[in-house]
Amino acid sequence: MSVRMDAQQLNIAVYNIMQTIPPQKVVSCGHVAKLLGIPKQARRVRQAVNFISHTTEPVPWHRVVSTSGVISTESSCPQQMALEKDGVEVYIGRVGESRVDLQKWGWFPEVGSVKLTKNIPVSNNEWGS
Repeated sequence: MSVRMDAQQLNIAVYNIMQTIPPQKVVSCGHVAKLLGIPKQARRVRQAVNFISHTTEPVPWHRVVSTSGVISTESSCPQQMALEKDGVEVYIGRVGESRVDLQKWGWFPEVGSVKLTKNIPVSNNEWGS
């Protein structure tokens, strides 16, 4: 069963998931979508991560990667630098993309095991507008 969320609800839910990702771990957009009850909406999760990373006080946005482990097609991107600072190894894939080994660095809790708070980040931004 899929949950319906407007943009603001999604942003808050993704923000709360990001707060629970342990250091030296990453989670895929697809898994975040599963945790939120919207399993086919990994792209919306990625959009929320991008929004949050630009509008919110420091949050570990860099720990959310694509479903295949790709973080960037550019070398020396901010996400790669943040992951490496966090202790996560980033490697170059076959076509030059930066990747994280999800087998080694992945954090994939069971659906329902992550307790989401209702905390909304303190900000002047209108989330979801």
